[in-house]
Amino acid sequence: MDRHIRIEYAVGVIFDFRVSATADGQLTSTLHGWAPDARITVDDHVTDELPVIPCAALWEP
Repeated sequence: MDRHIRIEYAVGVIFDFRVSATADGQLTSTLHGWAPDARITVDDHVTDELPVIPCAALWEP
């Protein structure tokens, strides 16, 4: 099952991607380490238009 991840950086840039449910925790944790001021939300609002997160395989356990 895929999830929707939204990454909102403090400077105002927003990214929306599709990520697998098994990878969302690892990705969220890593992103918080890289950009602690970013707001990251994960939900089930997945649409066909959402692109898959770049390098998706890197986030799989």
